[in-house]
Formats: sequence, C-alpha cells, structure tokens
Amino acid sequence: MEELQELEQLLRLDPYVNYSKEILHDFWLIQPGYDNQYAENKYRKLVQQIKNLGIDEGKFTEDDHFINNGELGKTGNKRKKWLFSLSLVAVLLMTAGFFFFYSAGVSPKEGAEFNAKNEITTKSGSKTNLVLPDGTKVWLNASSELTYEKTYGNKLREVTLSGEAYFDVVKNKEKPFVIHTAKMDIKVLGTVFNVKCYPGEKTTETSLVRGSIEVTLKDRLQKIMLKPNEKLIINNTEETAEKEESKKTPLKVVASKAVIEKPIISLTHVTLLPVDNTIIETAWVQNRLVFSSETFEEVVLKMERWYNVKIFIIDESLKEERLTGNFEKETIAGALNALKLTTKFSYNIVNNNIQIYKPEVAKK
Repeated sequence: MEELQELEQLLRLDPYVNYSKEILHDFWLIQPGYDNQYAENKYRKLVQQIKNLGIDEGKFTEDDHFINNGELGKTGNKRKKWLFSLSLVAVLLMTAGFFFFYSAGVSPKEGAEFNAKNEITTKSGSKTNLVLPDGTKVWLNASSELTYEKTYGNKLREVTLSGEAYFDVVKNKEKPFVIHTAKMDIKVLGTVFNVKCYPGEKTTETSLVRGSIEVTLKDRLQKIMLKPNEKLIINNTEETAEKEESKKTPLKVVASKAVIEKPIISLTHVTLLPVDNTIIETAWVQNRLVFSSETFEEVVLKMERWYNVKIFIIDESLKEERLTGNFEKETIAGALNALKLTTKFSYNIVNNNIQIYKPEVAKK
C-alpha cells in the first residue's frame, strides 16, 4: 500500500512520468488497428520527450520516419500495423518503467533484485561470521550456506541453513527465530546453539548451549524440546520397513550375527573435552578441530572441510577405527602424523588429494 501511495505521489510531482502514464492508459483502451494516426502522434510526442531529456542512448535514430516524415509509409499493411502496435506497447511499457525507476532514484537492476534473498556461503577450508538485521550473531562453518529474505525481521525471523552454523539469537518474544533445514525446523526466542546439517552426511544434529529450543521433525510431525547441554541427533537415512520393525525389537539376528540398529532419533548430551571442558560440538567456533572417539570416516569429512582437501580411505577396515584429536594450528600432515600415534595407518599426499591405507599396503 505504501509503494502505491509513493508511486501516485511521484506521478503527480513529475509531469514526464504522468505524461507517460497517460499515453499508456490511452493506448490500452484502443483496439488493435484502430486509429493508427492517433497512436503515431502519441509515439512521436513520447520519443521527442525522450530526446529532449537526453536519455535517447541511440535507441531512436535521427532518420526515424515517424518523427521526420510523420507518415507510416506507403508499404504499410495490416500485418505491419499490427507489429507496429505491439512494438509501441513494448516501448511504452519500458519507458514508463524507466521513468518510474529514474524518478525514484532506483536503477532497474536494483528493482529486479528487490525481492531477492540474502545468501551467505563459505567454501571448504574457510569460515565466516555475520550479524543479522535484528542483532543475531551467526558463525558459519566451512562448506555452508545461510539464506534469508530481504524482509527479514519485519514480520518474521526465518533463515534456511545447509551445512553448519552457531547461533547467538537476540531474544524477541513477538518474533520467534526459526531455522529451516532439510530434516528439521528449529524455533527459538533467544538462545545459543549449534546446528549441523551437511547434505549427504549420515546425521543431522543440533546442540543447545544456553536457553531452550523447539525442534520439529519434518518427516514425523513431532516436536522435541531441548534443554541446555542436550544434543539431538537425527539419522538421515530413509526409514525402511526393516527399521520400523527394529523399533520394536532393537536387537536382531541376521545370518546368525547380532546386529543392533542405530536409532532414527536420539537425544543425548553434548561432549565435553576432559582437559578444559570445551564443548566439542562448538569448538570449531574457536578455530579448533576437535573430535572424540569418532570413526575415521566421520573424521575424514571434518578434515576435508577444515583443510580444503580430498581424502580417500583405501582400506575399508580403517573407516570404523575410532580417533580422538584436538588441532588448532597444525597442517594436514601434522594432524595426520599425530593421529598415527594412536592408530596404525599410512598416507600419501599428492596436491590436495590424500590416500589413507594400512601400513602393510605400501603405495608407490
């Protein structure tokens, strides 16, 4: 409504804008092919006004027969007149749009992007932080993307996350803060928490540091409230009929071998580093790569994003090896050498590609 009032005010103040509006309105009322001379006269006046303003930019040449001769030409037929009418409509629309943006002090490019979203992305090996319009602070981990509407904070405070981010949300009871991810939506009033939802990974996680959050699971329409130092883990794999059965009998026997199904959802506590009680899930915000008793396969994903490398585990048996590490300034080679002290493996680095293999399988 405000935009319409502003447009009306501009039309009243600027005679050129109002003139273009009247031409467009008059032409809209006439039928195709009706009163061609009237359309030609309006066209000539409009083009002349554009030339007088010095904004021609070569779009209308001096030998334009509509202006110099005032005639359509003897070769004009119904088809040409119809094409002329369509062209005139296009010219009028573009001209009216130009005058509106010109008078409002907004370029057409800016106007086209008015309803676009803000998008913040990080590449592998890099992190960033930002402050949203309401004062909410966000730390974005490597290979992540955060998007939000240009109108963020006007009525809603909503963002969409792919990757990992740490939030310190400004409290506002009237406008809850909502994070949308592929597997869950998180609603908060004001709190500090971490969300990890990388595409292709086995789990989606949210860890609460302070305050409270409400998590809505998209595929279950289920809501879960988290308390400080609690962590929610969602298994990203599709729920099959076999897993449905495993909910009733968690321990199954398959081919004479006991198999325990991983839960689809689990609620646990954040992991603290024994040395200084650092919360491992949020240590990355302090520029520390920390993991405790995680599988080699899980650690590789973190190291790839942290160091901007590609790591291949050649021997499948190494993927389930459990690793613990705490790195801050170490290079990728330094980190791997440290991990070798507790786990037997070898590695080979070629440019940004790293191969991990058992020592007895030497690579040339």
